[in-house]
Amino acid sequence: MQKKRNMLVALFATVLAAVLFVGWLHTDFKAVAKSGFAMGTVVTAKLYGGSEDDAAAVLASVTALENEISRNIDTTAVSVLNRTGRAESEVLADAVTACRAVSAASDGAFDITVGALTKLWDFDGGGVLPDAGEIESALSSVDYNRITVDGDTITADAGTQIDLGAVGKGAACDAVRDVLAARGVSGAVVSVGGSVLAFGRRNAAGDKWRIAVRHPRDADSYLGVITLAEGCVSTSGDYEKYFEKDGVRYHHLLDPATGYPAKSDLVSVTVVCKSGLLSDALSTACFVLGEARGRALALAFGAGAVFVRTDGTVMTVGDVVFSQ
Repeated sequence: MQKKRNMLVALFATVLAAVLFVGWLHTDFKAVAKSGFAMGTVVTAKLYGGSEDDAAAVLASVTALENEISRNIDTTAVSVLNRTGRAESEVLADAVTACRAVSAASDGAFDITVGALTKLWDFDGGGVLPDAGEIESALSSVDYNRITVDGDTITADAGTQIDLGAVGKGAACDAVRDVLAARGVSGAVVSVGGSVLAFGRRNAAGDKWRIAVRHPRDADSYLGVITLAEGCVSTSGDYEKYFEKDGVRYHHLLDPATGYPAKSDLVSVTVVCKSGLLSDALSTACFVLGEARGRALALAFGAGAVFVRTDGTVMTVGDVVFSQ
């Protein structure tokens, strides 16, 4: 039931985003739209000055990345690394290097070695709390320093389990951007779950893109709109995947230090920057760190952000342009 609800939420967000993208700005370029399913979520692409083949190539690039970094597919580089402690992959090496930088800057608030922990938490299966002893045991393998990168070779200490779920959709936006640039597409907006890429120009006038931010406590509305010339927007919140037990909300944004959902003074974090992977990693890290430390982290990476506090008030960080 929860899984179905999450799918409906994703579909609503896609439709809402499409309304904002299409309805508010005039376009001089021919628009081509295509949607599909990859990385466990809805993928939508709207290209301006592109073709049906270009749109198909965009969706194919997301699937190709999933086949490289998903831990749920046995043949991916991540699965090989988790089984053997070693993998050869330029794509994975680049992703791990970027993730380690965020881990170091956030004092481990973001960490891709939480794989053993995320396996214990089932946010789609009805809400069963993991055993405290199992969480304690899994924590012994959580430390981003257990992974090393040398060229295209990634090695991990025995027992380390990698999970790139926190950055996969943002990384997909980066892969899509490369495809769009290589194929000479004028402009595009591509949504991969909670990450959105705004690429190039949507019209000859150079009007900026407007990206909706979902309201964290009202699935039928949006909180506001981010305006940007180009870049990636990623959101992490306690409403995406969660269950409630005895009046407590257990969400999927785990604190690597405790193994439990982060106890944050924020309910939603949206990050805007050039890199999709970075925007995804920072949105998670900032949520775990909370308002004060999260703000400092976003600024350290030159990113803009929109924080929603537990009382519903909003704070913007950096030079992000946000209107409600």
